[in-house]
Amino acid sequence: MVTLKRLLLLLVALLFASCANKSMTRYEELGEPLEKKGIDATIEKMKKDQDDLYGSNSEFLYYFDLGCLNHYKRDFKESAANFAKAEQIYEDLYTKSVTNEAAAIVTNDNTRPYRARPFELLLMYEFQILNYLAMMDLDGAMVEVRRSQIAMNALYQKDQKKVNDNGLLRYLSAMVYELDGSPDDAAIAYINTVKAYKEGKLKVPNEVLEFVTEGLRSADRENDLVALGTQVPGITPKASSVRENGQEIIVIGYAGHSPILGELYMSGTFISGGVMNLYYKDGETGERRTFTMVAPPVSGAGTGESFHVGFALPEIKKLYNRVDHFEVSLDGSPRIRPEKVMAVDEELKQNMDDEKSSRVSRTVIRVILRTIAAQKAKQAMKTDNILLNLLTSIGTDVAQSQIEQADLRIGLFMPHSLHMTRIPVTVGQHKVVVTANGPAGDTVELFEFDKLNIAKGQKVFLIVPSLR
Repeated sequence: MVTLKRLLLLLVALLFASCANKSMTRYEELGEPLEKKGIDATIEKMKKDQDDLYGSNSEFLYYFDLGCLNHYKRDFKESAANFAKAEQIYEDLYTKSVTNEAAAIVTNDNTRPYRARPFELLLMYEFQILNYLAMMDLDGAMVEVRRSQIAMNALYQKDQKKVNDNGLLRYLSAMVYELDGSPDDAAIAYINTVKAYKEGKLKVPNEVLEFVTEGLRSADRENDLVALGTQVPGITPKASSVRENGQEIIVIGYAGHSPILGELYMSGTFISGGVMNLYYKDGETGERRTFTMVAPPVSGAGTGESFHVGFALPEIKKLYNRVDHFEVSLDGSPRIRPEKVMAVDEELKQNMDDEKSSRVSRTVIRVILRTIAAQKAKQAMKTDNILLNLLTSIGTDVAQSQIEQADLRIGLFMPHSLHMTRIPVTVGQHKVVVTANGPAGDTVELFEFDKLNIAKGQKVFLIVPSLR
C-alpha cells in the first residue's frame, strides 16, 4: 500500500511537470499570425485552438480578444456579440460563489476563472460604446453606458483606495448622453471625465477639455469645472461648431501593442507572524531589489518559524512598438495630430502596483502551506528503505515546484495607447487620410477613407488600428 502511494505521488509529479502554462505560449502562438498574416488568420487560429490556447478558466479572455480583433477589422456587430459574451462571463463570475477559489490555495492562481482586470473591463465598455456608435445604434450605446456605470460603481465599492475609473469612458458616456438628449446626465459625465483624468496618469487632453467646457457652458455649469481647479479655455471653436451644426468625423486611433506579462522570480525569508524579506531582479533595469512586508501567521507553522521561499509572479513585459501617434488630414488640409486619450501601459502598471502586496502575500502563504504539507507527507511515508525514501522526497519536491505557476493571463490584443480627435465637417462628401507614425514622425501605416457621405447632424466614427 505504501509503495502504491509513492507511485501515485511520482505520477502526480510527472503530470504537473507536463502541464504547461497556457499564458506562456498564447502570445507566441497568436502574435506571429497577427503580425504576418493579419487579423482574419489570427481569429481563425483562435477559434481552431481555443481549448489549447485559452481553456475554460480563461473564457473571458477568449471572447475579450475576439471582441478586440473584430473591432479592429470594423466588424462591429461581431465585435459587440463577442464582448457581450465576455460581459456575461464577468457578471456571472462576479456574483457567483467563490468556492472555486479553494483550489487556488493548494495549486496556483491559474486554476481560478479569469475575472478581468479593472482597466480591461473599462476598456471593453469603451470598445462596446464605440461599436454601437459606429453602427449608429444609440440605444445599444446607451445600454453599454449604463452597464459601465454599474461596473465602475462596483469596482469602487470593492476598494475605495484604488483608482478604477477612466477619463475616456466618462467622455464617451457624455457624448452618448448628449446624443440621447440628456443634458443633465451629460454634464455629470463631463465633470466625472475631468475628475477621472486628474486621478489617472494622463492630464485632461486639450480637445477633451474644450468639449467638456462647451458642454458645461451650455448647461450653465461652468463653475463646476472651475471648482475642480481646472483652467477653463476661453474659446471652444471646434466644440461650438459641432454643437451648432451637428455633423462631425471622429477618428479613434489604436497605437502599438500593449505590454504582456512575463515571469518574475522572487526569493527570500518568511517569518510566520513577523516579516517577509524578498529579493528579485528588476526586469527593466536588471538591478537586484528588495521587497519587505508584514508576514501573517500561517496555519501549521509556529509563530516565529522561518521558511525560505521561492516563487514566480507576473511582471510587465514591454513590447517594441513602431507606432507612436497618428496624423489626420481632411480633404487635403494640413495634418492634425489626435491626442492620447488613454494609456493602456500606464493602466496596467497601476493595476500591478495596486495588487502587488496582496498577490505576493497570497502566493507565499500558498507555497508555505504546501511546504508544510509536503514535509508531513514525507514523514508519513518514510520507511527503512533509503532509496524509496529518496524517490519519495524527490517526487514530492518536483510536484510542489511544478504546481506553482505565475498567472500571466491578460488581454493579448489591447493597444498600447488610444488617440482621438473630433473634426467638424460640412454636409457632403469628404476624404480622410490617417497616417500611423513612429516616434520620429516616419509613416508606418497609411489609412484612407474615401467618399465619406456626411448627412445633416451625422457623426461618423473612423476606427484606425495600427498595433505595430
